[in-house]
Amino acid sequence: MKRIEGQAEHDVLVTGDHDDRARQDFAFTLRNYVTSELMPSNRIVFDRRAAKHFSARHGVAIETSKDVREAMNQDDYFKFYASARRTSQELIWASVTPAVEDALSRLAAIPTGTLGQLTLNPDTLMPRYATAIDIHCMPGGYAQDHGNGDMAAGAVYDRGVYLYMSGLMGPNNDGVGQLAARFLKARFPDLAPRRILDMGCGVGHATLPYKDVWPDAEVFGIDIGPALLRYAHARANSMGKDVEFVQANAEATGWPDGHFDLVTSHIFLHETSSVALPAILAESYRLLAPGGLMAHIDQPSFTGLDAYQSFMQENETHYNNEPFWTAYRKLDLEVLAQAAGFDRDKVESDVLVAAVIAQSQNNQKMPATDPEGKKRGFKVLLGRK
Repeated sequence: MKRIEGQAEHDVLVTGDHDDRARQDFAFTLRNYVTSELMPSNRIVFDRRAAKHFSARHGVAIETSKDVREAMNQDDYFKFYASARRTSQELIWASVTPAVEDALSRLAAIPTGTLGQLTLNPDTLMPRYATAIDIHCMPGGYAQDHGNGDMAAGAVYDRGVYLYMSGLMGPNNDGVGQLAARFLKARFPDLAPRRILDMGCGVGHATLPYKDVWPDAEVFGIDIGPALLRYAHARANSMGKDVEFVQANAEATGWPDGHFDLVTSHIFLHETSSVALPAILAESYRLLAPGGLMAHIDQPSFTGLDAYQSFMQENETHYNNEPFWTAYRKLDLEVLAQAAGFDRDKVESDVLVAAVIAQSQNNQKMPATDPEGKKRGFKVLLGRK
């Protein structure tokens, strides 16, 4: 059995005892086996069996990802794979939660800390797209909160994401934030933000790197989940980072017009809805000072993928509680940014290759392509006001 090691320790990190870590090692190993050994065989099953059976039934060749899904849903191997993938995802969370439950009293007793502020607003609108489903199958979802200093959702997420990503986002789970912040610094060398806002910050994985890159800036992270934010604040204090965390809805944050010089998010937009996303882009525009920069980093579009590759990517929607994943990755974000107020000549998108930061952070090189045929990278939507 492989072991998952290397997550950086801080005051609120919960890894558990020997038995907890053994369960985590098993869940981590199973997930890697499913993705590296079972997943590639789906292509063989499709080419040699499922596609032929589809053509025999319908008298036509497969053309769309919907056709591929119909064909593969009839095949026992794919059914086995889909079940194993869903089970491995659920086991990641199940391997983490017992240790977190045992640590609840310890977490609640951790001092608030003197760096930054934590502002919770019980009147925050909790959007249904974030509360009606346990995104990524995380029990209770991101918004779960038991009050009285509860940090459970944050503790489960921090450790669970590290296992889910096999540690490839670095010991602080901050690979995306490090990559994005340093890309923006290099791309816009004259950018000297006074205030930075990270939307959908979760536990602050991608938020804290902005304080590293622009130490004189005021850095804010917002989310709707109180338990995530309590954890984020305690984690930032433990790591010596002066960052403000505020409970707020990214569709309507409450800050005045032009309050920020940089508005960003990381792997957040695809977890919103088709109604919320345009509102978030419009709020990003409203919040920016003249000359300010918007940079939303998320998954690339399905453009360029064939029917089979699109089908495999869409499995996140069908089997991993990612209801908006597929719809998001078919959107033209540049058009939406223009509709939000950005001038056409000030909107663009770039692809960031995640291997750069992952390798430097954790000394593990991510492959150029994954078993589903998609390049490892993120798309950043840029808009200048």
